[in-house]
Amino acid sequence: MIVPQAKDSQSPEAPMEAPPAYDTAEASSSSSRPAPVEKVSPRSPTSPSSSTVKPRAVQKSTWNHLQDDMGGLLVGMGLGTTQYRVAQEVRKTVTGLIHDLVRDQTIDSNMACDGILESCNEICVAHSIDIASLLQRAYIEGHTPLYWAIVKRPTDQLEPKDLEPPPLIRALLRYSAPLRDATLRDVRLACLHNCDQWLFQSLRMSPEFGALSHKDQLLLGVQVPPDTLKIGEPARHDAPFSVEFEVAHFQKRMRISRLVTLDFISHARMWQITFFIADGDWGLNDGEWAARLSLLNPSPPTAVQATYTLDLHAPEDDVPEKLELTGKLEADDKNLSAALPDAVQYPRSPFLTSEGNLRGTLTVQITQKK
Repeated sequence: MIVPQAKDSQSPEAPMEAPPAYDTAEASSSSSRPAPVEKVSPRSPTSPSSSTVKPRAVQKSTWNHLQDDMGGLLVGMGLGTTQYRVAQEVRKTVTGLIHDLVRDQTIDSNMACDGILESCNEICVAHSIDIASLLQRAYIEGHTPLYWAIVKRPTDQLEPKDLEPPPLIRALLRYSAPLRDATLRDVRLACLHNCDQWLFQSLRMSPEFGALSHKDQLLLGVQVPPDTLKIGEPARHDAPFSVEFEVAHFQKRMRISRLVTLDFISHARMWQITFFIADGDWGLNDGEWAARLSLLNPSPPTAVQATYTLDLHAPEDDVPEKLELTGKLEADDKNLSAALPDAVQYPRSPFLTSEGNLRGTLTVQITQKK
């Protein structure tokens, strides 16, 4: 069945102007530092003559520029400027360093990001500046540094087995915490723009991004959701895709929190699986346990045929339960819901593992628009 759900729209955050490139900053500070001396490596006996090979100017790496700028700022602290102007310079320099850090990403620079961010944090602390607030400003072309760190992450970073985010993203998360709702939306948008399901799931396991509510943390004794998702990508673009899921401590969470959500990215859309207790709407009976499939903004609408298949774990039962969902999905508007079998609430339910986990598979077929 199709059940519409209306939500208030939110206006996008106004973009802020990106800080100037550091070529300009370097030029303005060059008068206070001696010009670099070009060094020419000694020639070997077999080297070509100087008449045929011109010496090349020594180019500073981005990281040397960053160190020079930070050093120049520290030297300038004792020049008698007011506290306000010094704080403004600190903010300008730190945001500029972060701008260059996410712009010039490489595998090597990502490994060096911890030291740079630590230096930025130390100077912010020394001048009573909240670095988390700076990092969550949407000052780089209307987005946060985390957004750009995600969409520009090097493509040759293979997906590690431990599901840890790349070093730069991990460091930015650590210094940005706690994340505001607007920052969380920006991070999710970046993952969606990259269609990066692996990174999205690895972020979900990060306490800074995917932290549970305080009630669920008390209930489960963990900070991040203990649930698992595995997306099966089809060989053909028009074939159905599957999502294997396992929800930990299902009955306990449903009775106390009344809601469990699982988000994932597939087919250029962000989807949400929700298990909830109905309160008389959605075309369900009050108090009925149910499952819902929905799209999250800014995913485009689509018509789908979906099936929830719940695994059975009792020896005498070998036919899994299937819940059919058919209709059109629209982000934050139309969702598809179906009631769960009553037996999922029973003690020693055949649908639960010995640990109390609910396992199943969601199969989704995106159908052609009519």
